[in-house]
Amino acid sequence: MTLHFTGKGVESQIKIHMRTESFHNAPGEVSVSFVRKMIRCCGFLLILAFSLRSEGCMDIEQLEISEGHVFILKCSTCYEDEVVLVNWTRELNQDWDAGIKIIDQSLWFFPVKESHSGNYSCYYSCSDKDVPCETHFSISVSKSKCPQVTSDVILMKNTNDHLLCDSEDMRTIDKLNSVSNIGWTWMKDCSPLSWAKKTAKLRFSRVSEDDKGVYTCLMNFTYNGTSYTVAQSKNVFIHTSPVPQKPKVIKPRQETLVVKLGSKQVLNCKVFVGPGSCEMDTEERTSPYWLMNGKFTEEYLQHFVTHNSCTTENNVEYRHIHLTILEVQQEFLNIPFQCVVLNSVGHDNGTVILIQSSQKWLYWTLAVFTAYAIVALGFLLFYRFKVDLVLAYRTLSPCLKQQNDGKLYDAYVSYLHGHDQRVSSATTFALHVLPEVLEDRLGYKLFISGRDALPGAAVHDVISETVGKSRRLIIVLPSQAFTRPSDNEGGLLNKIPPKHLSLNNNITATDADLSESSRLNWGPYECWVGLYDALVKECLQVILVQVGGEMDDALFPESLRYVRHTQGILKWKEHYTSEPNGKFWKQMRYRMPPVQKPRTAVIV
Repeated sequence: MTLHFTGKGVESQIKIHMRTESFHNAPGEVSVSFVRKMIRCCGFLLILAFSLRSEGCMDIEQLEISEGHVFILKCSTCYEDEVVLVNWTRELNQDWDAGIKIIDQSLWFFPVKESHSGNYSCYYSCSDKDVPCETHFSISVSKSKCPQVTSDVILMKNTNDHLLCDSEDMRTIDKLNSVSNIGWTWMKDCSPLSWAKKTAKLRFSRVSEDDKGVYTCLMNFTYNGTSYTVAQSKNVFIHTSPVPQKPKVIKPRQETLVVKLGSKQVLNCKVFVGPGSCEMDTEERTSPYWLMNGKFTEEYLQHFVTHNSCTTENNVEYRHIHLTILEVQQEFLNIPFQCVVLNSVGHDNGTVILIQSSQKWLYWTLAVFTAYAIVALGFLLFYRFKVDLVLAYRTLSPCLKQQNDGKLYDAYVSYLHGHDQRVSSATTFALHVLPEVLEDRLGYKLFISGRDALPGAAVHDVISETVGKSRRLIIVLPSQAFTRPSDNEGGLLNKIPPKHLSLNNNITATDADLSESSRLNWGPYECWVGLYDALVKECLQVILVQVGGEMDDALFPESLRYVRHTQGILKWKEHYTSEPNGKFWKQMRYRMPPVQKPRTAVIV
């Protein structure tokens, strides 16, 4: 039974709580303990009646404590620094026991004995009140080795959890200077737990329904050389629904955000809430919110819009709150926007500060972008008009008019000689079209085999020496220079052994096959010598010209195929113009060296 009374003038309030007990006495018999409690209750009522005549505050409490344990009876409801004076008394017919001591204005029982049952009173006054107060206690001592339950604890099923031995009496005892040898013992339903460690924390590796019950922790300690115990009991319930966890703001933590005045901005807040928190009841749900400079953003609905959501990542639940700033204003800059989250377990927050973007950075960005665009456009234009630019530079630059490289000819022209209809187009191009444009109109100096060779000179020596004195080697190939072996007539160059078109021969070596072929036409040997200088000596650039129809690249010898893939091939058609500014002749002039002494004006 607990009675609480506060009286001043005509105002009063009375609260009475009674706890009934079941009696197992035979019919007609009255329990002796029941009679004693009724007598104490009558005494309390008399005290209450007298107190109504005077002004003041009074509390009446009835307590049941366990025998054999230390118990601390605290008097006032004032703060410790507000208590002015405390005076303890015991009912008149009871003497003070040697095991009862007053420490720091509280009544200590070292330990509780059956003889400690009775009525106790304390009188005190608080510095913030102008009236004296008193508290009356009716204490009954129980022989149970476990005290009554003082709190309820909820454990989450299938999780790792723990219980703490942390009553207020234990914390008070732990502060005493003369206390030593502190240890703990755990019990469940007043029976010792064999698996529990002797620590203040009882750990559960995986909570199950079997863990439900009343747990009692005993704190064993030594005080002034004597061993004592203080006990605390907790009622443990097992819940399958989620238990709130301490929230944590994942993002933002401490961030700054560059914004532009007048723009729309969205601030995102991500919060860890623990498993099942999104489905909790409204009163237990962990809901974050935004503060602007310490004020709720809901107070400025004309400026802000919030949106809440909940997501799951790797079986972990997160809550999100998006704060939309409809228009960034000057007063929103350089002040904290805080994302705050709290629940019954704890709280956390993160901060975002908006700063104005600098126009200088915008100008730098535009300048860099413009520079990249100009460079990219320059590369594109150069690639597109590379040939025209090079030809124009050669025309305008006087330093390119003369080259002192010891060469006599700008190009050596090699082609397949003969009156065969298959080579007639190549012969016509080499003897008539090519010199007409390059020599007569552009001023180049060419050596064309079959036209410029001296009668009676050693063929091989002349070819080797002349190729070495030329800056370029122009190889004119008819469309049927190479054919497949299955063709009836065969290609014109297929008759030459492949070794004579490879790069593994010494240019001074000859044999019967090559000599015989040389009497038929000069083309293969010239081609072989020129390719050797171009690919092995790297002193000559080759220009391939294809006359007539298309040619199969797979039929080319390895050396010619390499030249075609690395330097390309020019294709001449009979209907092409002979003007120097034509596409074909621009490509030819681009591959040729600069003109030494132009005979006619060059049109670019």
